Amino acid sequence: MKLDYNFIKQILLVMEEYDSHEIECNELMQTVGVIDNKRIINEKLIEKFIGHIKILGDKYFIESSDTKGNYGFAKGAHGDYVISNPNYRITAQGYEFLDVLKNDTVLNKIKNFAISNAWEIGKQLLVQYAIGQVK
Repeated sequence: MKLDYNFIKQILLVMEEYDSHEIECNELMQTVGVIDNKRIINEKLIEKFIGHIKILGDKYFIESSDTKGNYGFAKGAHGDYVISNPNYRITAQGYEFLDVLKNDTVLNKIKNFAISNAWEIGKQLLVQYAIGQVK
């Protein structure tokens, strides 16, 4: 799976704009278009969503109420997903990363980096952008 920083940005923006400090997994999936109002899963996006949620968790950009550490996703006997609908919240570090992603100039410069490098480089570029050194 290739990292999609625009998709990560979309996920984090939905979480940031949500009224509560936590959002249920199903609500987040519905808002970003992984499932529709009838709870029919968009198979093309479910793998992408799960992968990106787990990456956000790996980097401590989000936390989950799922105590098993799998962010509410488990593979069923037939290869389908069993979703337990945990709550997610953005961490302080996640808000910092979202600040990097909100700046389109910085976002375009970090798109080809691994997430750890993108975050570190993005923070530096954001500071440089703020003081007028990046165009």
